[in-house]
Amino acid sequence: MNSHPQPRLTAAAFTLIELLTVITIIAILMGLLFPAINIAKDQANKAKAKAAVTGIAAAVKQYYTEYGKYPIGASTITGDVTFGDKAANTNQLLFDILTNYPDQGSGKPNTYNPRGIPYFEGKQASDPGAPRDGFTPTGASGSYTVRSFLDPWGTEYRVVLDNDYDNQITTLPYTDFGAATTGPRTGVAVYSLGKDKSLGKTSSTPGSGPYGGSNGDNYFRNPTTNTNSDDVISWQ
Repeated sequence: MNSHPQPRLTAAAFTLIELLTVITIIAILMGLLFPAINIAKDQANKAKAKAAVTGIAAAVKQYYTEYGKYPIGASTITGDVTFGDKAANTNQLLFDILTNYPDQGSGKPNTYNPRGIPYFEGKQASDPGAPRDGFTPTGASGSYTVRSFLDPWGTEYRVVLDNDYDNQITTLPYTDFGAATTGPRTGVAVYSLGKDKSLGKTSSTPGSGPYGGSNGDNYFRNPTTNTNSDDVISWQ
């Protein structure tokens, strides 16, 4: 008969201090991880917007090659035309032409794209409650225009066309790009307002101007801090 006592098995367990230590380490790691995730998301959105503004500009140029004019529809404006500034002109008309969206009720090619060529393709925004990164779907909440094309932050892309055909855009609302000597020498300029949904940067103390600074004082690249705004542009 074995008289030796059997060893007692004891269950290992974390002490309270060990648990608190682990929780603290996890909290620190999460605190380090979240900013990195946000930075990666912002960079991905900027990359999407850059690809979009480049693609839109290319689509407009292809249309021009085909028809010998820019896709401005029935606009009677004689100078450069801006689409996407909802106060003046939503970009829906422009993209109806570029995507060959049929005339309402006719089923025929768009009046301003009679050859029925689709120059631009894009997905529909997936969330009608907060549409972004695509075409605004029917029934979207808020003051969105159906079929307008939105950037990753839910703002219409702005497209400026050289409607006076001098191969120069001089009506951009940036102080550093809005003149005959600084405007981009191209037939089309496309830009996104970026994550902050505001145009450019001001170089002065916020005041009475349309974008927070002095009137007309709104830069893509801030001359005071020498840094770019978060806007995404096609001409650089």
